[in-house]
Amino acid sequence: MRRKLTNKYLILGMSLLMLGVLFSTPAVFAQKKSEVVFWTSFSGQPERGVMDEMVARFCKLHPEIKVKKVVVPGTETEVAKLLTSLAAGVGPDVYHLDRFTVCQRAAAGVLQPLDKYIKGIRQEIEKAYLDFAWKECVWQDKVWALPWDTDVRALYYRKDFFREAGLNPPRTIAELDECAEKLTIRKNGKLERMGFVPWWNQGWHYTWGWAFGGEFYDEKAQKITANDPKIVESFAWQKSYCDKYGMKALEAFSAAYETQTESLNPFVSGKVAMIVTGDWFIAFMKQFGPDVDYGIIPIPRPAEYKEPISWSGGWSMVIPIGAKNPEGAAEFIKWYCGPEANEIYARGTYHLPVSKKAFEVTSLREEPRYKIFLDLLPYSRCRPVIPVGALYWDELTAARDYVIHGKKTPKQALDDVVARVQAELDKILGKK
Repeated sequence: MRRKLTNKYLILGMSLLMLGVLFSTPAVFAQKKSEVVFWTSFSGQPERGVMDEMVARFCKLHPEIKVKKVVVPGTETEVAKLLTSLAAGVGPDVYHLDRFTVCQRAAAGVLQPLDKYIKGIRQEIEKAYLDFAWKECVWQDKVWALPWDTDVRALYYRKDFFREAGLNPPRTIAELDECAEKLTIRKNGKLERMGFVPWWNQGWHYTWGWAFGGEFYDEKAQKITANDPKIVESFAWQKSYCDKYGMKALEAFSAAYETQTESLNPFVSGKVAMIVTGDWFIAFMKQFGPDVDYGIIPIPRPAEYKEPISWSGGWSMVIPIGAKNPEGAAEFIKWYCGPEANEIYARGTYHLPVSKKAFEVTSLREEPRYKIFLDLLPYSRCRPVIPVGALYWDELTAARDYVIHGKKTPKQALDDVVARVQAELDKILGKK
């Protein structure tokens, strides 16, 4: 059931004099120290350590505010723990939210708008961020979040394995399939090394749907288009890996090696030769695979497509309904999403900054391997800005799982996605 926003929960306004500019020096809201409870799902390294550094930096700049960072495990679209805590009156003041879900959470009445904090300077703030990231934070002309970071995806490959096999990095899907087969090792009927598995890591439905030339949403008609023939084709291609290697064999292999924990990462340990993942993986490799010889190239596409393609996401900072200290939360968000914090996070994790100022001067430009991601950004897509973004993601994920396990055909699975998600979108838009 949707919850209606009331004045009881809206963020208290502040004067333009107190606000200054969004990323200015701190303003003191109260004489005594106030606590801001900050929930994040980021638990892995190096992200967790760098975020601790950022919180410490903020608290040094703002001695009147104490930030309590709490790691709350969850996925990109999980919101159950937040809703439970809000209902019990023990929710966070600040929540780390995957940006493509902001519209859906705003439409559901889970978030407080930030407009009262940026009255009179919204245009200036909007210009401070990369355009697509800002658009993901706006719903019905209200600002519900501030962008925190962004990213780009590409194909990482083990150069040492490619040299041993006498292979060149793949540019097309056909070449990717050929390399995957030649780099796969089987012993006694068991998979010892996989050349490639399409759906591992960042090999999501959007990754391959866009790579194959598909479109997921018709913005003008407000129609979900998951059953675009090109997206159907991308699902069928993923299923071909199950047909070739056997789903049971792949599951047995992945149970042991397909993990993103540091010690068992299959790319670092040499159990997989290629993966699609993001810019942040450079920092991971520096820490956990410094001696691995690897390269990075654009995501392969069918041969008829000559331009590269990728997609960008990123996280945001929001203030949920019922926050006990929204004023302190707003001050924290302003700094945490600003250029100084962006550069700290970029330097430590290799996530792209989303602040234009930080993006222009980021130290990432000094890392040779990072050039591919900077070059790919102009070709990168972002997920549809719709109030069913999280639902759409989950339904696409379920559809892919149905397909690779042979429970539905690609067309049937994606037709079902369209039916379910379109119905919910129409309801929110008042069309039904």
